[in-house]
Amino acid sequence: MATTHSLETIRNAFAAFFPGAPILRVAQNLGGHINQTYFVETRRIDGCRIFVLQCVNKHVFPNVLGLMDNVMRISEHLERKSLADPLADHKRDHLHYLRTADGLPGVDSDAGFWRLYRFVPHAEGRLQAESPAEARAAAAAFGRFQALLSDMPPPRLVETIPHFHDTRRRYEALERAFIENRAGRADEPEARELLDGFRALRPLALSVQKSFERGEMPERITHNDAKYSNILVDPDDGRPVCVIDLDTCMPGLSLHDFGDLMRSMCAEAPEDEPDVSKIRARPEIYEALAEGFLSEAGGVLTPAEKKFLPNGGAAMTLEVGVRFLTDYVEGDHYFRVLKPRHNLVRARSQLALARSMADNLPMA
Repeated sequence: MATTHSLETIRNAFAAFFPGAPILRVAQNLGGHINQTYFVETRRIDGCRIFVLQCVNKHVFPNVLGLMDNVMRISEHLERKSLADPLADHKRDHLHYLRTADGLPGVDSDAGFWRLYRFVPHAEGRLQAESPAEARAAAAAFGRFQALLSDMPPPRLVETIPHFHDTRRRYEALERAFIENRAGRADEPEARELLDGFRALRPLALSVQKSFERGEMPERITHNDAKYSNILVDPDDGRPVCVIDLDTCMPGLSLHDFGDLMRSMCAEAPEDEPDVSKIRARPEIYEALAEGFLSEAGGVLTPAEKKFLPNGGAAMTLEVGVRFLTDYVEGDHYFRVLKPRHNLVRARSQLALARSMADNLPMA
């Protein structure tokens, strides 16, 4: 089939990991928006027949070596944990990244940075959880991910996106955007109304960060993009198999991940629903998420982390909403927009969801 990269380029990249191994077939995964991904079939080597070869976009990930150091350390730690557990599904329960024949995490080239991991058999990705049971299972998968990484030895992971979940900085950036008014949108009545709404919920948005600053919860290794589409599930029974997409993994708080799960699953409507009357935080989904997450991570979480679980969802929802509104006021230069005022609609939706969480969930 036709591919973005030449077959010679793909062969050379694969050969760095398995010199002399024949390539029988190459198929490109066209679903990715950032990295270029190929399924490479070879004769059975390393206990595997199909591998996933990726060309990492160095423009999106300029610190690719720091990113790969994080990814390799996590992958190898999960591999050790899996092999030490006689009941573990060693071939499917984690992404197993491979080093080159020279022991490197990948191959640098003009086209990008090439890396390789084993294909996870009999597993598929799905976009949305369709029931509280699926939400519970997804949260358990991310809770287990947290628990398995809770004893990963130093040094600290590279912070590939500095201050990514610094909610206070996000609010400061919002205030600055309104003061500078570079796109001439800061005086729009709806933008000002949303600003007032986010200001009113600022204490709730900062509650998790302040608990951390008081020393009540530790820094952890977090996924930072916890959502249903970032797990693989067994196609037969829908059971989660493993957590995927490790590129955003770095130091963070456990409630960042749980909060992302809440933000992405608790609402009945999409994040750009224009009719806020349709936006409601579903307590039954929150309860399923909390039950699943605690079933796996409860043994390593502090009392404050457990107490502030619902606050995590509100904090992440408000943080994302603040980022949408900031981007709108600055002229839509960060998030991809599909229609006029798209970021304004997104910000309004996230504010409505956070308000519903505050009204319907047991905030600390």
